[in-house]
Amino acid sequence: MKVNKVIDVSRGDEKLSEYLEPGMKVLLAFFHGVGDCVMFKVVFEHLKKVYPDIHFDIGLCKGLDQEFIFPEAKILMPDWRENFAELGYDIVMSCNFPMNEGQDVLTKSEWCCEKELGIPPVWGHRPMQPGSNRLIGIHYNITCLPEACNPSKEIAEKIWNEVLASSYIPIETHFKHVFHNPANVKFDFVDCHVRRVQPRISLLAGLLESCYACICVVSGNFHMAVSIKDHKRICLLEKDFKLGSFTKLPIHTIDIKNYQDGSISEWLQSIS
Repeated sequence: MKVNKVIDVSRGDEKLSEYLEPGMKVLLAFFHGVGDCVMFKVVFEHLKKVYPDIHFDIGLCKGLDQEFIFPEAKILMPDWRENFAELGYDIVMSCNFPMNEGQDVLTKSEWCCEKELGIPPVWGHRPMQPGSNRLIGIHYNITCLPEACNPSKEIAEKIWNEVLASSYIPIETHFKHVFHNPANVKFDFVDCHVRRVQPRISLLAGLLESCYACICVVSGNFHMAVSIKDHKRICLLEKDFKLGSFTKLPIHTIDIKNYQDGSISEWLQSIS
């Protein structure tokens, strides 16, 4: 049976199961948010098991990065409905994954199985591999000698923006402890920080450990990072004091008195 239109239960069509025949090639267009994609993964796997003689693909909206959830997905343009005949499928279904009408007897996944797909209901959340760690801890401030160690706002912002531009997530790792130096104010461009968190060395250690890499002036953060992390994932921002005064490890350094644009980007690329 060749279907020459998009199947859409919400527009009066039958459930998907009513159209299926062995040997068909079927595409489910699934234009929904992250949560719905995660829930639908169990449903989609179940559908393929119920109909092993049918080839199913899932189509996702371009530009949402949802291929992380469905690596095998076909990426569709927003005008896919107008061009469904060119996609090469016997059936193209617009899967609405509808809300379960305010009841809590059936989950949203089960409701979709019963009301749209016409298959035995299933529900669940499949375990997924964690994504890559892109968190970069940045520490701009030393308590005792800020003038000799801290970067200027201009250089600090360049570092922050290069981390962002490299598709990493910068977080300032400065805790306002009991000896906090009032000179160490937060730069206004820093939009991710821990300054409101209760200061604890154990929390600092855990934060640094969870970071993919750390960029620090020669502060307590730097020394904690050296004690916790692979030295290849630490970058020291040198100013008046040099690396050799503190360690003989071949830690990467950047001269913030003579900062060269792109230095942080190049370093991040070198360790990726």
